[in-house]
Amino acid sequence: MPDAMTSLSEHQQTALQDDYKEYARVLRRGGDVPAHLELAAETRFRAWKEAAQCGHPCGQVLYGECLAEGIQTRRDADKAADNFEEAAAELVDAMWLIGECYLDGAGVERDRKTALAWYTKAIEMDHPPSEYSIGLMHYDGHAVKPNALEAAEWFLRSANHGYIPAMYKLGKMLIAGDEIKRDYEFAIQCYTKAAEGGFAKAQFALGMWHRDPMLGTPNDREAMRWLKESAHMGNADAMFQIGCMHWNGAGMAIDELTGANWYVQAAKQGHAEAAYRVGIMFRDGTVVRRNLNEAYKWLEFASSKGHTDARRALREIVVA
Repeated sequence: MPDAMTSLSEHQQTALQDDYKEYARVLRRGGDVPAHLELAAETRFRAWKEAAQCGHPCGQVLYGECLAEGIQTRRDADKAADNFEEAAAELVDAMWLIGECYLDGAGVERDRKTALAWYTKAIEMDHPPSEYSIGLMHYDGHAVKPNALEAAEWFLRSANHGYIPAMYKLGKMLIAGDEIKRDYEFAIQCYTKAAEGGFAKAQFALGMWHRDPMLGTPNDREAMRWLKESAHMGNADAMFQIGCMHWNGAGMAIDELTGANWYVQAAKQGHAEAAYRVGIMFRDGTVVRRNLNEAYKWLEFASSKGHTDARRALREIVVA
């Protein structure tokens, strides 16, 4: 294989390094890597592929990610794993990526001990995703004995290095008292940091926290604020909850039409309960004009998701 540094021009190398730097920034904070790569690959995919074929580790990671996700090319887990493993000789992000491959059996035979070995190598360089992955292994008991306290310590370490999913996971454990002592105040701090970082699940959790009377005085305004943030990130659960708030007049005047529109948005994202409610609205002509064909479509979808009430409602509908 030709030497990567001599096979690429200085301009190509600089552009590649810039691409990789931005990718690594998104990865190490727990951002939406596939969305980032989808956008960047529209103009840069060929350059990444060429660099990977030249043996450049940055190109191998970027091209490997495209192969793993099916971005601008056919999905190929085997080839992705090959690229990650070669790049792991030089790049810490590649160590984590090949660890993930071994953990999931993606392109390689599943081997959780080998996955742990790669993560352990990466954490020597304070790699936040690897710290989080080790936390998950302790939490789930993969290659190690289950240990919630050990998992929480790894999540905290990862969170302190700026990894947003670790902030959310730690907050979730602290609220549930998941084999560790409950600490609502610290949990909300974790949720808030993750939510402010754009993590949709944390935004949703924070919104629901503000709606829960068991956790203090409900604050519908704050709940709506965070639920809308989560909904704008595509979270169907948040869309559904916003629909419920409008439909029931939680902290506002009842607005069934707006509630219905949010139910439709959630249903289109695959939310079973929202699809059921949309189906019932079309069946009964509530807010929308009665349409049994539309009712059947949404109830059938909800039923396919395991919604028992939707299954019963379907038996009562006769469509043209």
